[in-house]
Amino acid sequence: MSSVTSTKPGPAIGRAAARPPQRVPAPPPQRVSAPSPQRVSAPPSQRVSAGASRRASVDLAQRRAQLESRWRARLEQVTELSLAYHDAAQQARDGSPTSQLGAVRRAELLARRTVAERQALADIEAALDRLSNGQYGRCEQCRQPISAALLARQPQARYCSACACLALQGAG
Repeated sequence: MSSVTSTKPGPAIGRAAARPPQRVPAPPPQRVSAPSPQRVSAPPSQRVSAGASRRASVDLAQRRAQLESRWRARLEQVTELSLAYHDAAQQARDGSPTSQLGAVRRAELLARRTVAERQALADIEAALDRLSNGQYGRCEQCRQPISAALLARQPQARYCSACACLALQGAG
């Protein structure tokens, strides 16, 4: 018996049946990234340069010194008025009937001035607190900046000029 070898291609024995052509998966789509967010700068009117920042901190230091100086002066005034009030009140109690009337009036005047000076002292202390808390120079009503001119005149100002005018109109 002879073995015959065929050279014709035929179905291979032991091979799996012909497979359908496989699809080669497409490479994943490349992610197109959005342009990186650019730093948006503030409008020119709101930009703060390093020099402006230093000037602002110097301005705040000057305001603090000004407020502290005013506080010391007001405290001295309140002390003097309080002592004068107590002297006048003592004279009103112990003096002659004619001097009592003048002493009572003087004591009342001193009491009013002392209360006003104590209120001014409290306003200065509140301004120093706002300065420490980073709220100095902002209106307590509308949160808008208080003008530099107003703060220069009245460093303990709580309200911008518009809100202060509205408060005065409402009170008057």
